[in-house]
Amino acid sequence: MAAYMARWGPKGFLVSPEKVVPFDSFTTDMKLKSDSENDTSGTQPTNTRGRELRTISFETQYYTALGVDPRAQIDEWESLIGQAYPLFIGAKRFGPPKMKLTQVSTSDLKLTPAGEMLSCKIAISLEEYSEGKTSQLVSTAGTADQKTQALNTTASKADRAAKKV
Repeated sequence: MAAYMARWGPKGFLVSPEKVVPFDSFTTDMKLKSDSENDTSGTQPTNTRGRELRTISFETQYYTALGVDPRAQIDEWESLIGQAYPLFIGAKRFGPPKMKLTQVSTSDLKLTPAGEMLSCKIAISLEEYSEGKTSQLVSTAGTADQKTQALNTTASKADRAAKKV
């Protein structure tokens, strides 16, 4: 059984006698979240508001000669856009508890004369997953039929009669 260099959800990066899936060009980014306000004294004070969501990107290459189907890997990565999992490098989690897949870019396609894929490079972009709170108004808004019914509702005759003075 081969050991994974890195894993994110159902995707793994390893080098074994049966399969080679490299983990290359790793970059990560953390930024301070701040803004400036106008001040009548002429200086602009900086307000630090925490930090931006962390981003991580990396690349991998898929080769049929190294035991991987490049087209299937492209399809699998694209189907995972929007999903969030922890990223493990070695046996330890790297970064925040969950990282959401935000972008998959495919390049350097190599094809046979018949159009079968021999290899490709895939660049992956992840962003720290932050579970936002859903507003109660949004979560209890109801179905489209309920919304239409609410818009078409009018006051009853008794309510209108009570309103007349």
